Amino acid sequence: MDQRKIRAMIVEDEPEALDLLSGLLEATGLATVAASTTDPTEAVDLIITHEPDILFLDIRMPGMSGFDILNELNNIDLVKPHIVFTTAHDKYAIKAFDYAAFDYLLKPIDPDRLKSTLVRFNNDGNGGKTGNGSQQPVYNNERILIFRGVTGVTFIDTDEVVFITADGNYSNFHFISGRIETVTALIGNVEMHLGKQFFRTGRSCIINTAYLARIDMKQMACVFIKGDKEYRCEISRDKVKILMDYLKNHLPEN
Repeated sequence: MDQRKIRAMIVEDEPEALDLLSGLLEATGLATVAASTTDPTEAVDLIITHEPDILFLDIRMPGMSGFDILNELNNIDLVKPHIVFTTAHDKYAIKAFDYAAFDYLLKPIDPDRLKSTLVRFNNDGNGGKTGNGSQQPVYNNERILIFRGVTGVTFIDTDEVVFITADGNYSNFHFISGRIETVTALIGNVEMHLGKQFFRTGRSCIINTAYLARIDMKQMACVFIKGDKEYRCEISRDKVKILMDYLKNHLPEN
């Protein structure tokens, strides 16, 4: 039996951007656009009428911002859609946390990134929150992940991350400087937001292949070297060949 398509709604004041996003959503085969508007003042009534699963919401719009729409929506007793902010500006990422954003997509929207959002919705369908308190990161830009915790906001520059390890409901980011940053997020949730240079070596580890020095076949570990420091991350035997094929396809040609 085919999975029910996600019912999406788009609020975007630029007609060209609205048409583009609508086409990208339909092209995934995972979603259908149930409603859309270029007039933010119509948004709340359309949400009430069409009851979308996901609301793709622009932030900066004339007369009424995306945040204004959500403030108005919060005063109405109805099942709220999952919110995916779409914007050309990365400065709103922190504020998006206050509105329990499911995701935050920067324009121009990457089709693969959009599909990843829809796949994640189908996998958990709960606004990025799980019963164990795991978070989804919200993007600042293509390489920065932002996590909000009890003590404040954590910024992760993925270009500086050597590898990531799982620790129950937490993920530990190991930086090239030797620093370790722990966030409340399942490693699987983190993986969905990483760039193509990252590779999952097993259930509990993701590596940044840009820092990979060698694979230790005796110890079954990926080895990273920075100055006089050596870092190691486990890799399962069946993943070694997959990693080698991955590197062949992603390493630049001479």
